[in-house]
Amino acid sequence: MEKTEVAEKSSEDSQKMITEEATPPASSPSSDQIQESLKTLSEETLQLSEFLWQEEKLINELCVLLKLILKKLNLSFNIPANVLPQTEKIQRIILNEEAHLILINDQNEVKSTALEDYPPHVIFNLVSFVIPELSKSFTSYRKRMSLRISLFERINQELRSIRNIFTSQKKPEDGRPINNGVKKALSGQKKDSVEEGNEEST
Repeated sequence: MEKTEVAEKSSEDSQKMITEEATPPASSPSSDQIQESLKTLSEETLQLSEFLWQEEKLINELCVLLKLILKKLNLSFNIPANVLPQTEKIQRIILNEEAHLILINDQNEVKSTALEDYPPHVIFNLVSFVIPELSKSFTSYRKRMSLRISLFERINQELRSIRNIFTSQKKPEDGRPINNGVKKALSGQKKDSVEEGNEEST
């Protein structure tokens, strides 16, 4: 009798467990919710893929343009160490005219890496620092250029004045200006030749 009761109780427990597994908890998402989540996930994945491609393209272009400008102006910048993660042993960071980051550690060991090889968030942090500094450098470069232009204009003005001194003189038939002293000497020689000719005729 006891064995029969135990068997019936065990059978009831098994049926209860099967029923609980077949019935989802009240808090579990429904099939429609899962389908909606999968749809959103698919859309986000597609958009993320597009963003990753676009970001990589823009970063490559940025590095090419920055390198061109730095080389043209022969510029380099000292970069704060907090631009790069885990830089406890880095003593100095330099962005050179080749758009390479030069890392110098506490043992004076030097490592050079192209800017485009860094992850996007590092490039973003670095550019956020470099752009204001680049603006200052451009202002300084423009002032130096303005000074050179003023000097060139002054020099050209003086050279034009000197040129006008020569071009304002009377020109002979061949179109070349001659010095007044040379002109007088030629006139004297011509006069002497005429007098000699008159003496010979007499």
